[in-house]
Amino acid sequence: MKKDHHFGEQKAGLLCYIVGMVVLLTVYQAVITTVTEFNFFDTVSHYQKLVQGLSVSLLFLMLGLLWMAYRQWRTITYEHDQLETILESIGPDVIVAIDRNNRILRCGGAVEQMSGYTPQELTGQKADLLYHDRNIGGHNYEIQSAIQQAGFHLGYATGRTKDGKDYLLEIQTSGLHSRNGGAVLILHNLDERHHARAQLQRRFKLEETVTDISAKFINTASDRFEDACLDALKQTAAVFDYEFAGVGFFSNGDQTHPEFRVWPQDSATSDPTFTGALAEAAAAIGGGRKEAYCFPQNLKSAPQPLVTLHNTWDLQSVVLSPMKLQGQTFGFLALYSKERARRWAPQDTGSLRAVTNTFLTGWLGMRTAGKCLDTTQQNLQGNQPIVETGDCNQPEETT
Repeated sequence: MKKDHHFGEQKAGLLCYIVGMVVLLTVYQAVITTVTEFNFFDTVSHYQKLVQGLSVSLLFLMLGLLWMAYRQWRTITYEHDQLETILESIGPDVIVAIDRNNRILRCGGAVEQMSGYTPQELTGQKADLLYHDRNIGGHNYEIQSAIQQAGFHLGYATGRTKDGKDYLLEIQTSGLHSRNGGAVLILHNLDERHHARAQLQRRFKLEETVTDISAKFINTASDRFEDACLDALKQTAAVFDYEFAGVGFFSNGDQTHPEFRVWPQDSATSDPTFTGALAEAAAAIGGGRKEAYCFPQNLKSAPQPLVTLHNTWDLQSVVLSPMKLQGQTFGFLALYSKERARRWAPQDTGSLRAVTNTFLTGWLGMRTAGKCLDTTQQNLQGNQPIVETGDCNQPEETT
């Protein structure tokens, strides 16, 4: 209860300081009047000294009261700002104070994120501006009855934004037990919560996909790399919700004609012009540009090879992730769609890079294993003994 009356007590203290100053001024005036009326002085000079002394004493008292009033005001302002910060930091939840006529007295800054209205636009307006269809069994009075009897009510409504969009809203109402009445509403955007939950589940799915792809490449022999690669591309396209997923590897440093694999198979993938444009775009993006492009929105900012892909092969959206290791580019991972422009979530960029690194690791591992196999076969054909040195069995002549 002490906390409930905290601000009221502080304001009462500030009022006491102000009243104290008024009382001091009144007493000073009464003293001067009394001194003048009863001639408590011998000469005019004595009178002036007496009044001057009283004035100096009053001045110091007034300064002391003004300082204490200033400190009290600063404390109230600081705690008020803290309360405003808390109200604005509740996230998607909004706190709204209304009077007995359902008019908004105050609301947190988060209301703009939820509804599009600023707190200044809502102050003095009916709370119905934020929602509609709030009732129990078609009777609004049942809400008021619940507040009067239990002091609390939890229900649902259809929220409405400034631009007319509707969303599911949960409203907690707590009545104010004061002479002026009113209530406090806590608004929860359930659509936002569902979206956040879906995003979290998708994040888990992305992590599972990265782990699964890594396991495929680790447990796959080099001669089965093609199947493992296509299977991994299928998972990548599905988890990022793109129509096509492709990967290009630069063999022997050739960045103009990459070894390109795509899922699902498409006629464009056999066209060297298509894969060459993708490789050029990946090289341009590797220079520090953004990785995701939608057309025609990003035609002006996209590298020229991507513009060519859009104009020639009707690609609507492209995401490219270059494969880099120690400053050297080994290939790229591509996601693209011909159906529609797909929006790219920036928070998915980290997961895409993890998948890209997994493809690169699998490809480098396959090449290393292939070189070792070729060396072993040559060694056996030459009847040379095998000496195990380092990571790969290398032939060494013996004397």
